[in-house]
Amino acid sequence: MSKNTAAGKNYLEEQISPDGKTAPPGCLLPQDSGNLSMFSEDYPDACLDLANSGVNGLRHGLKGGDFERASPASNVGLPVFASRQTSGVSGRSVRDEMPYAAKAYDDLLSAMRELMDSASSTRLNTDKAETAVTGVIQSLERNPDALLCMPRIRRTENYTYAHCANVSVLLAAFALRSGADKLRVRTYALAGLLHDLGMALLPVAVLTARRNLSDTEKALVRRHPLLGSELISSLPDVRVEVRKAAMEHHERYDGSGYPKGLAGDSISVLGMITGIADTYDAISSNRPYKGALFPHRTLGRIYQMRNKQFHPVLLEKFVRLVGIYPVGSVVELKDGYRGVVTGSNYANPLQPIVTLALDPEGHPMCLHECDLAKDGVEGIAKCLAPENSGLDPVRILGWPY
Repeated sequence: MSKNTAAGKNYLEEQISPDGKTAPPGCLLPQDSGNLSMFSEDYPDACLDLANSGVNGLRHGLKGGDFERASPASNVGLPVFASRQTSGVSGRSVRDEMPYAAKAYDDLLSAMRELMDSASSTRLNTDKAETAVTGVIQSLERNPDALLCMPRIRRTENYTYAHCANVSVLLAAFALRSGADKLRVRTYALAGLLHDLGMALLPVAVLTARRNLSDTEKALVRRHPLLGSELISSLPDVRVEVRKAAMEHHERYDGSGYPKGLAGDSISVLGMITGIADTYDAISSNRPYKGALFPHRTLGRIYQMRNKQFHPVLLEKFVRLVGIYPVGSVVELKDGYRGVVTGSNYANPLQPIVTLALDPEGHPMCLHECDLAKDGVEGIAKCLAPENSGLDPVRILGWPY
């Protein structure tokens, strides 16, 4: 076991209950070891090793976030997740928050479009982006699930705009969930929105290519962190962390990234978590050259990068944030009922809140919300592609458009 792996494991072991057997509230792994078989279908052995050695859960921290530099040999300086219910600060339901979340998301897309369109001119400013970020934070504070599900139900023609908006939402939610102060949350949200700004200076034909890029084109694409960092440097009143996130979001924990090949704590915490969010959204989104993976499949893939491309503790925290079955996922239960995930469960990501809409025979039924962790309902058997499920997650979630 490497020094870094041992340190990460020691940190996780410290987070479980004193007897080392019972997963405390806020665990990542299911308390029932019998459920691990389903969990392991999409998560590699690295995750199960912890359970097999007596580490049955990853508990949420209880204090606010410290976002200073993270040492690769410890969890010092890493953000600590604060305990928070999925209903948000105001207790507003997902359905009630949806109109506000939709507007906040559209404002992000509009702000990103304006920034991209003006990137090659002298008119570049972040006024509209700053306003959009305010709306994002306010929506996330009321109910994070509504805005976090937008990438799954909102269809946009321009991948780059949507990708930047999605990463902004993920980083803002990560910072809020970590108990960061308001300035830090804004910094994370703005970093997510601007992290791929350098893409605006690349040829459209390269960005939208439905083929393998040539070596020359790949080298050109790999310049976008540098280009973006230079653009952000020209913006007044933008914190240096935002510029570093743009520069570092393709750097990797093991030194295999670009443009500088940084490793370990040479990469800022914001740079590392931006890289995780960037990768997660890229894999779980439709691209010009590939289709999207289900979110739980995406998590399985990026979990394989733990202790390699990504800092292990930061990745664990990100997994807790997005959940195994994020809101907006269409699922089929073991008893055949089908529905849409309408509420996340930070205590046990395998047992979210599901609104059932089809009976086992595929007949429509009155919408029935059930908490898989409390109502004694059969667990989730599989995720379904919305277009093949007979369900409309947009309608069930109450999206206004």
